[in-house]
Amino acid sequence: RQRRRGVEDTAHARIMPRPDVDRPAGLDARRLVAFKACVDELSRLSAGRGEDGALLAQISHDGAVGLSSVSKRSDAAQLLIECRYRDEWRQQRCASALASIGAERDAAVVERMCEYVGALSPDGAEPGAAPWQIELAKQQQALASVLRTCPCDGAAVVATLADFMSDSQSRLEAQLSELEWEISEAQSQSVDAVEPAATAEAELPPTALTAVSFLERLQSQRRAVCKLQAGARGRLHRRHCRCWAASRAAATLRLQSHARRFAAHRVAGALREAVRREHGRRLGALHSARRLQRAWRWRRRVRWWRDRWLRRLAAEGAATLVTWPNELQQSLGRPSAAAASEFTPSASYSEAPRLRERREAEHAAARALQRWARGGRTRGWRRRWDDATRRLQAAWRGWGARTRQLWWRRALRRLRAKRGEELRWRALRATSRRLAPLREHAVMLVAKTEEERDAVKLEVAAERGRLEEAYGAWAKGSRSQLLARKLHQERHALRLCPCLCRDEDEMDPMRGAVISLDLRCRTQDWVPQ
Repeated sequence: RQRRRGVEDTAHARIMPRPDVDRPAGLDARRLVAFKACVDELSRLSAGRGEDGALLAQISHDGAVGLSSVSKRSDAAQLLIECRYRDEWRQQRCASALASIGAERDAAVVERMCEYVGALSPDGAEPGAAPWQIELAKQQQALASVLRTCPCDGAAVVATLADFMSDSQSRLEAQLSELEWEISEAQSQSVDAVEPAATAEAELPPTALTAVSFLERLQSQRRAVCKLQAGARGRLHRRHCRCWAASRAAATLRLQSHARRFAAHRVAGALREAVRREHGRRLGALHSARRLQRAWRWRRRVRWWRDRWLRRLAAEGAATLVTWPNELQQSLGRPSAAAASEFTPSASYSEAPRLRERREAEHAAARALQRWARGGRTRGWRRRWDDATRRLQAAWRGWGARTRQLWWRRALRRLRAKRGEELRWRALRATSRRLAPLREHAVMLVAKTEEERDAVKLEVAAERGRLEEAYGAWAKGSRSQLLARKLHQERHALRLCPCLCRDEDEMDPMRGAVISLDLRCRTQDWVPQ
């Protein structure tokens, strides 16, 4: 019993990892060690149950012959009770180990842990090993097979291991029930019973599954589940393939229609672009500076021609109004208005050349002045008209450049600004990520410093308290020793000089103190003879 308990409790039965098996990458060593410790705990518990089962099988093999005496039956009953107690303890340890395994939620981590533990399982016991080592190696191999066979999920692994441990518990319970039945039969039957073993064997409960049969049943269940899963996956895949083919055909049709529509839209867009360009060209030609200037010059010339024509008509009309009455009078034979003068009617008046030249020069100067004034007004009006025209043309060109011709420049500026913002944000994020370990280290350093400072403060306060307490005790002891020494010296002085204090009741306290001080001074160097 001590040997079996040592196998279950000590760490000598643990199988160390082989050097040819590497730990999976990205797996925490502490989690892996905890998982393997739980699996080793289950293997040790199963090996302990196997040893108890082998011992019970050996006692049951002896049959009624081995249980004939009362002492053997009592030993068997005591062993039965111990096995039950040990099995209860194993059940508690098994529940705690399964709970520890079930705490792992990540399916990928559980799968790699199962693979690693299965790879670390021993191939077999070494030659010359003890029976308990052989049984432990068998149980480790069985658990490794279970981990390799069961689905890699936390709940599924826990359920499979629980079934395995409950199967070993049921085998041990069956053997315990069988031994209890044999003990009761041996107590009830007489010594001269003929065939107790045959009767016991006929009425025994059905034997539970062994570890090999349990693994075979688990593997068959695994194969059946895989077959069902493969069938379900095949049906889903066929249906998915049909849906995928239909969706691809629909996507192809949509792409073709979109391609045709895109080609039509592209042709229509090209036509619209050509019309827009022609309209812009016409509008630009209509609003061009040269066309406006040509139109203005033509209007000015037409207006000048009309003015000249009107003036000519007015001049011709005035001349006609002056000469027509005279011609009418002459044609009628009547004297004209010009005849009533100092000149004879047949005389003609001729202007002097000097006067005519002066008059023509004055008329020419007046016409030049009038022409200059009209030209100044016209030039000012034309200047204002040209300035307004240029402003309108500049505004039109700027609006077209901003909204029509150079739209891609604004889009490019927006794109560059957006990319610049993204680059700045990425740089800030990278800097923050690079500085995150430094910030965490600084925070941890500050926290550690604060913790150490608080610990030092507490230690200083405790040390100060201890020092004050020790100093108080020392001062108290010193004071008591000093008082005792003084009292002893006073008593010794009184014994040496009893005449100084004849009546203690009548002695004055102050006088006694003075006497004790005087005696202390006198007897300071006194040595007894």
